[in-house]
Amino acid sequence: MGLPEGWITFGNNSEVISDYARYKAIGNAIAVPCAEYIMAGIAEVL
Repeated sequence: MGLPEGWITFGNNSEVISDYARYKAIGNAIAVPCAEYIMAGIAEVL
């Protein structure tokens, strides 16, 4: 997904987030490299 290692290991209370919750959150996200590519294309046009 392009996120740094351990980026979503801990929640707001510094508690470890379960694998299920992390997979669900990442599954609903867009990959960082894809977002960077899209935004670079938009910035080029502007």
